[in-house]
Amino acid sequence: MNQKFLNITRTPAGKIRIEIDGTIGGWDWDEWKEKNTGKSIREELKQVPVSTSEIEVLITSLGGYVSDAMEIHDALKEHPAKVTTIVQGFCASAATIIACAGDERIISPNAFFLIHKCMNNARDANENTLEELLESQRTINEGILSIYRGVLKKDEKELEELFNANEGRGKWIDAQTAVDFGFATKIQEFESGTTQAKAMASLLDHARRIGIIPQENMIITNTNTPKNQENMKKIYAQFALLAVALSLAEDTMFDESKGLQLTKDQLQTLENKLDELKTANEQLQNTKNDLQKAQADLAKAQSDLAKAQSDLTKAQEEATGKDTQISNLTAERDTLKAQVEETPGQSDDTSAMDDGKSLEATLTEDPMYDKLYKSI
Repeated sequence: MNQKFLNITRTPAGKIRIEIDGTIGGWDWDEWKEKNTGKSIREELKQVPVSTSEIEVLITSLGGYVSDAMEIHDALKEHPAKVTTIVQGFCASAATIIACAGDERIISPNAFFLIHKCMNNARDANENTLEELLESQRTINEGILSIYRGVLKKDEKELEELFNANEGRGKWIDAQTAVDFGFATKIQEFESGTTQAKAMASLLDHARRIGIIPQENMIITNTNTPKNQENMKKIYAQFALLAVALSLAEDTMFDESKGLQLTKDQLQTLENKLDELKTANEQLQNTKNDLQKAQADLAKAQSDLAKAQSDLTKAQEEATGKDTQISNLTAERDTLKAQVEETPGQSDDTSAMDDGKSLEATLTEDPMYDKLYKSI
């Protein structure tokens, strides 16, 4: 067969290779019929002899219909041969279901992987059909998650976070992250030229982490839209930006279909520069940690100094208040003392009255005194 979407060939090693490239399922408007369906692919798979020991499935697809992907997944799983899925380029949406059918799951170091919730159009839907559609969506999502759980190496909570990212539209992850999750069992190593591709993937990941090139989560669900085509170009261009950042030779060529072509000497230069970047990054991180500690110590010292200054100001204010109080009391004392000194002198005979008579004489001469005295 020599189809645009599906090609089945026999490799020199005697393996059967199935190449899936394009949208899974859908409608062919030129021929007015369904295309790339699970049913049609099952018919194609019948060409694969039952005695085949291994089937390689090369996948480059942005997805399509879940129903067809499920059918292809199950057709591969039920075949007695060992199934090895190989993801190259972009593998997203329904295509990831097929990728999980492999007993061994390989991913190119330059590939990107995206899972997300299933989507549907609800045209001319009323309340009842919307409720039924919602329930169907939940059931389908659970079916998709069950396939992912079958290969999952991480915690299920992390799977659900990735599945629900960006309001259920998912986000792109690189090859190493796909391996970490279990979507792939290993990163592909090509017989020629892939060592450099693997190095480039490692360099790209490191360059993102240390900020040489931007780290973006791009959502690409339809490559036919200008926005998503531009996003894909940005991802490809990151390799070229990395090459410039690492000062490669001027004759280094970047091709969107083949990637960055390097000689062995250039590859070694990149690997050396990667080691230098890692060392520099570690030193920078250590310096940053030391600086943060010094800043924390300085902040504490400044806080202590500010408290000491506040205590000193308070003590000075209290001392000033006491000095003012003492000054006021001293002035009051001096005023009273002066008043006392200015008062005319009085007789020491406190028993004398104003008319010069003694108190006893005055009382004796008083009729009232005499009357009281005699009545006692």
